[in-house]
Amino acid sequence: MRNNKIIRRALILIVPIFVLTSCVTLGDVLASSQSGATSTTTSNSGQTSETPGGNPYPLDGTYGTNTYEHPISANPDRLDNYYLVEDISLNNQLVPNYEVSNTMGLAHLDSIANQKMMVVPLRFTDTPASYGSDATIQGAINRAFFGATSDTGWESVASYYYKSSYGKLNLTGEIMPIFDLGYSTSDLLAKPVDGHQYWDKSHHVLEQVYNTYYASKLKEYDVNSDGYVDSVFFVYLAPVDHESDESVFWAFQYFWNHYPDTNKPPFSAYAWASYEFMVEAPGYTYLKPSAHTYIHESGHILSFDDYYDYDGTIAPAGAIDMMDHNIIDHNMFSKFVANWSTPYVPVGNSDITIGPAATTGDFVIINDGWNGHQYDEYILIEYYTPTGLNEHDSLSVSGYGGVKGYSVPGVRIWHVDARLLMISTDYRATKRWTDVMVPYNTGSYMDFATSNTPSYNLAHSSLRKLHLLDGRGRAQTWGNNLVRADNSALFQTGTIIASDDWQRYLLKRSTFNDGSEIGYSIEIGAMNNDGVTIKIRKA
Repeated sequence: MRNNKIIRRALILIVPIFVLTSCVTLGDVLASSQSGATSTTTSNSGQTSETPGGNPYPLDGTYGTNTYEHPISANPDRLDNYYLVEDISLNNQLVPNYEVSNTMGLAHLDSIANQKMMVVPLRFTDTPASYGSDATIQGAINRAFFGATSDTGWESVASYYYKSSYGKLNLTGEIMPIFDLGYSTSDLLAKPVDGHQYWDKSHHVLEQVYNTYYASKLKEYDVNSDGYVDSVFFVYLAPVDHESDESVFWAFQYFWNHYPDTNKPPFSAYAWASYEFMVEAPGYTYLKPSAHTYIHESGHILSFDDYYDYDGTIAPAGAIDMMDHNIIDHNMFSKFVANWSTPYVPVGNSDITIGPAATTGDFVIINDGWNGHQYDEYILIEYYTPTGLNEHDSLSVSGYGGVKGYSVPGVRIWHVDARLLMISTDYRATKRWTDVMVPYNTGSYMDFATSNTPSYNLAHSSLRKLHLLDGRGRAQTWGNNLVRADNSALFQTGTIIASDDWQRYLLKRSTFNDGSEIGYSIEIGAMNNDGVTIKIRKA
């Protein structure tokens, strides 16, 4: 949820590995990884670097090697030099959505198949009486989380994710009886945060709920038997605090710092939001609620990052996305991370016709040196239409909360840089680039090298994880968070990006961030309701 308080999610990437892997000694650090490191040279400044012309941000070198090979070779006399990547059920090169966080000792919800979410309403002694009876409150929450489309003002959390995933994620669960905390909202604000047992004031609530619930109920929500409740969403029965950047009365996703226990699974990934988010935007009621905020926070439970800038200086993704301004469908990068769809990959001259992303899941990625899984750098192309999950927020008069999606069809082109780092848990915190997944508790963990927030980048502040290219041909950063992309950001038929003209669209560079050439030109071909042809030519 857009607010400075969302820093809770960012902090989990720094703190927990040292808490949850405290049994690792300095002698164990990197012991299992040194043999996999590639050779590096050291400059006079002490910074390691790779071969000349390589990665301009070498950090502490590279762990492992990219061994992926494209399954086809290019034929210069043909225009079908592309292939469709196999689904994760047939392709062990792809990475489950939870695997990166697992290396930190954390657990995101699996994005595939039948999954369960526990929803816990929280009552304070000063919860407004105007919310109504327990049955009224539980009914509204149930509609927002598990109701049919017709039960809501748009979609419920469950109906949204079933549609967004093309039927691959079936989210079920229950609204638990309202949990009486026995103290006021002011009492919760007064509770301590010590950085060890209680990382956040909400942890006091989690502890109370966990100690009260029976083990048998918690085990029902450990579908994958990893010793954690797979997902839990706390809906606090209190107003939203829009004023304080430090208040717990906002919306966020975080983690509870407890070890797994198969006998009584503790919470791990959890979301937290107000009952009033259902009606915060105009046009929604508790009988026809909005689940936009709950859907956004549930995206974090599935491991999706925020795509806006916490620093408030830029808007790399243009603001129009569920993980940006809480609107429309997820973009195809998020869906790729979730393994809901796989891309077409060109290896030479190709004319690729893709259908609307909202209904087909079609998309294209471009990078001859691709490592074979989601976490790499590439150009991503998808066909946006104001249909399906995009329609409501794009074609209504005011969108959602005054923010509207694109009202016309067009091609969205993204520069994705989701490369990974292997980071040691010792005092040196060495950072190495890696295409290889690192197991948990090996003296290292994995994290993303880049972020859409400059101050959170682990490689270099100029890099962005997900950057929307501007159809007008500018290296657009969308100015600041008050500026949003509009219909002109979409690429239309006839637009060409020449192989030597990428600098007009990327952020101050003509190559990929790793220094390699993009090596292709793109032309947007014929477009209609059924699809668009992308003409890709090798330089």
